[in-house]
Amino acid sequence: MKMEIAWWDLEGSPATVESLRRHLNEDGVVHNWQAVEGLREKFWIADPDGQRWGAVMVWDGEQPASLPENLAASLVGSPITHRDRFEVQATARGAGPVRIRDSSHRYVVVGAFTTRPLSGNPVAVFFDAADLTDEQMRRIAQAMNLSAVVFLLPPSAPDADVRVRIFTPADEIPFAGHPLLATAAALALDLRTDRLRCQTQTGVVPCTVDRTPAAQSGGGVAYVSMEQPIPVWEPYEHAEALLKALGGTASTLPVDLYRGGGRHVFVGLPDAAALAGLRPSHPALAAFPGVAATCFAPEGERWHTRMFSPAHGAAEDTATGSAAGALAVHLARYGLVAYGKTVEIHEGSRPGGRHSVMYAEATVAGSGEIDRVRVSGHATVAAEGTIHV
Repeated sequence: MKMEIAWWDLEGSPATVESLRRHLNEDGVVHNWQAVEGLREKFWIADPDGQRWGAVMVWDGEQPASLPENLAASLVGSPITHRDRFEVQATARGAGPVRIRDSSHRYVVVGAFTTRPLSGNPVAVFFDAADLTDEQMRRIAQAMNLSAVVFLLPPSAPDADVRVRIFTPADEIPFAGHPLLATAAALALDLRTDRLRCQTQTGVVPCTVDRTPAAQSGGGVAYVSMEQPIPVWEPYEHAEALLKALGGTASTLPVDLYRGGGRHVFVGLPDAAALAGLRPSHPALAAFPGVAATCFAPEGERWHTRMFSPAHGAAEDTATGSAAGALAVHLARYGLVAYGKTVEIHEGSRPGGRHSVMYAEATVAGSGEIDRVRVSGHATVAAEGTIHV
């Protein structure tokens, strides 16, 4: 790492420590530096007694050629008075004012399929979790009480960048779409990379990440596209009982079961109003422990979904990424959309819900076989913290 410290002498300058502090807060200066490539941290520092204002920058390597505009020189009215550059030899983080246990794990909470904090489907992503036991992961997932908690470990597959373990408050699951999307966004923003290969229990999932939204918004927002396992399907043998548990509704398409990491049964409703008015029996749905019931309905060019899986701790989900990919296949199989067309899917949009927007497409090869299922959407870092376990 490399460190640079720059100082301005404020003696005789119209600028003061207070005016420069206001400049930081009012002109979006901090946000402008958050997406700079290779910048590990930047601190703005003040020496009121000595009438000096400065900046400390820590770089992973060499500074990039292009940097955000620095208005300090024009505000101060003179160039930098003094500059020092250093090669960092080692770093250490102190224990802080309160003594805590040495074992700690950093995490972020990411809203999947949204551009706004406190919306979408929330996922906690724990970095460097290789030392946690299975029991600790289960207890952390229960304590977080989110739709999913992801633990990142070194990969065991040679073509993967990271190994991902996914837990709901009830149990570990082999694959789910919104935790993978949240993980790819969190890692890409943390590592400043655009491509990741995430190892799951169902195989390695390639992800591409566009970090441009973070630079535009000054926050932790990214757009992720992931190639999901291609599902297999069959008619669902308990369709009549499932429809009864959903409130006695009928389905506009055959009720099929899809396996592709998750197990989703699809039930079609005629329109968004019928979907919003659905009142399923959650105790009755809990009798179907092996599947999640995903109900869908059209609204113009977009589709709305509601997913119920009380047996897995999700009375109703707010964004089901694995179901989005399978739904694109389901709609294409029955001719409601064309193969290769991007399907816009809204979930969690009922009053009081955490609205999510997903994009999915299924493409076919020359042989007519499905060769790719892709699910995309935004993800937003909403919180970060450390757990001492």
